[in-house]
Parts: sequence; structure tokens; C-alpha cells
Amino acid sequence: MTDLREDVVDDRGTIKKLQLLFPGYHGYRVNEDLRDADIYLKNEIYKRMLNDIELIKSAEQNLTMNGIFSNLDRIGILKSKMQALAGEIKHHEAGYSGISPPIRIGKDKISALYDLDMKIYNKISDIEQLINKFFNETSTGKCDIALLNNLINSLNELKEINDSRDKLLYGGV
Repeated sequence: MTDLREDVVDDRGTIKKLQLLFPGYHGYRVNEDLRDADIYLKNEIYKRMLNDIELIKSAEQNLTMNGIFSNLDRIGILKSKMQALAGEIKHHEAGYSGISPPIRIGKDKISALYDLDMKIYNKISDIEQLINKFFNETSTGKCDIALLNNLINSLNELKEINDSRDKLLYGGV
């Protein structure tokens, strides 16, 4: 995926470009553009995770249609964790700091949030490969428990990356 921060800057309209000329608006405009890029990235992550959840549901259906009922509880855990994490990612703060906030969130932190969300995006790509492999196996009536456990562990790793967001924003407060 291309760096959306550059795309947002390239797509600035006339008013946004004018705002950059005024000292009072320059910082605001730069921060808003960074926030927008992060919001677009989080939305893309969320969409991909929803597609992954649907593929997990299809894998679950494949197993039940083939009469394989063992490990459905583990698939349910995977599905549930993925749904909860997708919701968390979708509703993260975008680093908005308001007019006079007690905690100032400048361009460095907003950019670091984007970098963190990019790590999440890349980890989702790795998880998608595992989900596709798992789905393909269930299509043939097999359930590889090691692969399923690997998926759950990868999702736990993704949650750890995601949970580091508050520490990044607020220093662990």
C-alpha cells in the first residue's frame, strides 16, 4: 500500500493550500492531513478485517458441511477476537487535540500513529495469508489445528500492536 500521507497532501485543494500560507493555519492543516491519512488507513484495515471474518465464517461452514465439528469452538474464538479487534481499530481516536487540550498531539505523534496503523495493516496481510490457507484446507474437509492455533497467536500479536496505541499517544497514562 502506498503511503496515504503523501496522497492526502497531493490531493489538497485550493483552500487547503491557502491555509498553509497562514502561520495560524499551517500547523492545523498539516495535522488535519495526517489525521485524514490515518483515518483512511484505519478504514481500509477495518474493511479487510470484515472480509477476513466472512472468510472465517465460510471456513466454519465448510467444516460443518463436511461433518467436522471438532475445533469449531476455537474458530469461534478466532472470529470473536477478530470482530472485537476490528471494532477497536475502527473506533480509535485519530489524534485530534482540539483548541487547547491538556495533552497536545502534534504532527510527530500523529505520524507515529499512522506508522503504527501501517504495522497493523502489514500484520493483517500476514494473517490474511493464513486465513486463505485455512479456508482452502477446510474446502477439502480438513481442519489443521496447528494452522488454527497459529492464526489465533497471530491475532494476539496484532492485538498487542494495537494496544500499544495508548502508550504512544499518552505515554502509558
